[in-house]
Amino acid sequence: MKSEKVWKMMAISVALLMVVSVAGAVNLTDTSADISENEALDSNVTSSGVGVANEYEIEPVHEHPKMGTGVAMNLPPIGVAPPPTPMVVDIYLTENKTEYIEELRNYTIDILYTEENRVVAKIYISEIRDIADLPFVAYMDTPFQFKLLTTETEYEIEPVHEHPKMGTGVAMNLPPIGVAPPPTPMVVDIYLTENKTEYIEELRNYTIDILYTEENRVVAKIYISEIRDIADLPFVAYMDTPIQFKLCDEVNIDGYKSEGLKCINAGKQHNFTKGGGVKVAVLDFGFLGYEELLGKELPDKDNVTVKSFREDGNISGGGLPLGYQLHGTACAEIIHDVAPDAKLYLVNFLLDYQREKAINYLISEKVDIISHSAGSMVGLFDGTDAPCKTIDNAVFKHGILWVNSAGNEAQRHWEGSFNDAKNDSFPTFILTTGERIPTFNAFYAARDDLIQLRLCWNDTWNYSTQDYQLWACNRESRTCWRSTQPQRGLKDHHPCERLNLYAPASGWYYIGITEKDATKPVYFDLYCWYHDLECAVENSSLVIEATALGSIAVGAVDSEDCSTLEFYSSRGPTNDGRLKPDFVGPTCVSTVSFASKRYFSESYLFGGTSAAAPHVAGALALQLSCIKEKHPGQKDNEYGFGLPRFCVP
Repeated sequence: MKSEKVWKMMAISVALLMVVSVAGAVNLTDTSADISENEALDSNVTSSGVGVANEYEIEPVHEHPKMGTGVAMNLPPIGVAPPPTPMVVDIYLTENKTEYIEELRNYTIDILYTEENRVVAKIYISEIRDIADLPFVAYMDTPFQFKLLTTETEYEIEPVHEHPKMGTGVAMNLPPIGVAPPPTPMVVDIYLTENKTEYIEELRNYTIDILYTEENRVVAKIYISEIRDIADLPFVAYMDTPIQFKLCDEVNIDGYKSEGLKCINAGKQHNFTKGGGVKVAVLDFGFLGYEELLGKELPDKDNVTVKSFREDGNISGGGLPLGYQLHGTACAEIIHDVAPDAKLYLVNFLLDYQREKAINYLISEKVDIISHSAGSMVGLFDGTDAPCKTIDNAVFKHGILWVNSAGNEAQRHWEGSFNDAKNDSFPTFILTTGERIPTFNAFYAARDDLIQLRLCWNDTWNYSTQDYQLWACNRESRTCWRSTQPQRGLKDHHPCERLNLYAPASGWYYIGITEKDATKPVYFDLYCWYHDLECAVENSSLVIEATALGSIAVGAVDSEDCSTLEFYSSRGPTNDGRLKPDFVGPTCVSTVSFASKRYFSESYLFGGTSAAAPHVAGALALQLSCIKEKHPGQKDNEYGFGLPRFCVP
């Protein structure tokens, strides 16, 4: 029957994770899923009881006052020689002196970037301890993480469940036999044996909402946990996911247009302008296959500039998961659909210092608009974080319009005070040390899922003195994990905790916060990157880049009715009280990139706020083109040629 559990994303697309090094004076740091294979935290069972108050094994973590968890977790057990495996780290110096940097070269493979007292370096794991022991090294951690803002399909189960009344699109959402289906929403087509009112009324008991009826077909929003019960109803003949797009014919890729064009009335606007004279940059991680789309789904080669700021110069995003590589190409397709005469810049990066170089390049090229469908979730969320300063510099000093995805975190965010963290409806876990871990939130994860939790609170960013620990506990594996970032008031001690792990078992994971050394109340922001929270707070769920003063933050609406805000779309306000997002754009649209037989066995829609942002960027290009035509002779990048400014300080 109907469940009150938290929703998960429905749009078919991909979840993308990226590692970047943070820039700017605040020196954000974070752990990385891509730098090491050691994030899968194994544990040993130490007791066999069942219930709320059982003993749980604490996962041992190397503790060193100069090492963040992302670095320390790469070290092998005490007594085992560290392997000569390369990794990228952020090294923070006590002072920015040339002699310190030169001495560091003796311990590194290469120094990639320096800024104030931060050095981004490639090192061998075997050098970690030696570097940490250098007297002029204050702290070291792995680079900051980034996330592309698309939605994902939650399960890829093999083999697919077989049921005479279930199509593959429905059956593939079911977890393995013996595992309880999660309370995740999805949209299905249900075909009845007859079109009877009593059958439809009966169906309402099993659905979240009935969206549409036509003859014997009912389009309904349901929870995955109700699939089997619906299929077993005697008047249900068959059920499947809605009709999918045809596979893209590789020899005939012309004519794929975003369904979102009607939402922004682009067709009518094309009678007046198509974006001529405007330069739009897509700043992303990969542009796989863009060459084949030139002159078709993208402008011709004379109107597309391509540049990579990766160390290897790979514009396709090679070495990353397929979704990363296609993400930028899909965003560029949407912009070209909306503003077909605009000149495009396809620019990619991997680490954050490379992104800074890319932005400086786009400034020098006098680009008018930057579309950025990515975001981070570690900071103060008040417009003062390092990425926000970079954005504001491009906007207010160089007149660039920065369009950023708002985020897909409305159901994956919680905020509240420490005193409110304990909720008696959740269990308390007793560790082998005797410590009690009361939990206040939960999420469901399948075995081997990547789990990433980020907890930040309002304290002095570079000198945090309020020390808390973040916990995750799982009954099935009888394991708890804890974060170990220090907050002792020292330079580069940030008010944030991070946990990365792979789920050792399918089931519910419970989140707790404990006070380690705190002297005043704080207010928390918690993000769970890939799983919906049982107790989610939709408000203030924006990603960092969307909170910048100069950022035009874009939420997502359904591309069919053009007005229904997607349940996952991040909401405002920012933590300093500004209203966000600034616009909304259509999502779940067709692109060649996610429909090609070359990459996929079936076509996918491009979803999330990642797809919404380039629609808005394209619409602004049309408006800017009109302004340029009516007011010739203005300087390039002159504050958007009169376009409305947002949050101008």
